[in-house]
Amino acid sequence: MSSDTATEFSDKAQQVISLRFDPQIDKAAVTKPFRLGLLGGTFDPLHFGHLHIAEKAMEQFSLDGVLFVPTGKPAHKTQVCVLDADKRYAMLCAALADNARFDVTCIEIDRPGTTYTIDTLRALRDRYGEKARFFYIVGADMAADINNWKSSEELAKLITVLVARRKVSEDEECAILQNNHEYDLRFIDSSLIDVSSHELRDWVKTGKSIRHLVPEAVHSYIMEHGLYKS
Repeated sequence: MSSDTATEFSDKAQQVISLRFDPQIDKAAVTKPFRLGLLGGTFDPLHFGHLHIAEKAMEQFSLDGVLFVPTGKPAHKTQVCVLDADKRYAMLCAALADNARFDVTCIEIDRPGTTYTIDTLRALRDRYGEKARFFYIVGADMAADINNWKSSEELAKLITVLVARRKVSEDEECAILQNNHEYDLRFIDSSLIDVSSHELRDWVKTGKSIRHLVPEAVHSYIMEHGLYKS
């Protein structure tokens, strides 16, 4: 191994992805890897629907923890105005601070350019090796298009996809499964919480309360900083 290669390998091994989970994964055995759920999104803002899905996925699939991955410049929302990443990250940190099985990473926020899931999974694989198994939590609308994601064939080898039901019929479930045959794809038995970040932003803009739809820490941050008013 050359000195440059050794340095690169060392840098990847030392990269901090999750302050909460990194030490646990480093201690995990390859024979019993850490079962890491990954929930990506803009979280603009985080709401109870996100938390419910993460909790149900953790229970149903015996996950050791769920890592929330806020996007930097999302590939699928190039025409949408997204709140500054530092504010979205701050809301997540405040909301998840008291849950030992949830954490947030800034890996995609710190990466320059457009955010792609495959780049994140490659970084996680390089950092954790065989000591972690990845469960990617995604909405049914996104799962239906997952074969069109960047480097889809490689991505399919790295993750188990956990699909959150959201206004999805049995026929649509079957279509998603059939169209994504390369993926290990399973459905989360979660309740339908019919709320979206887009709706919440509109409600704040028009003066409606969102207090019982988002964590109190998120509500306080939005009010304190006057977010989504315009």
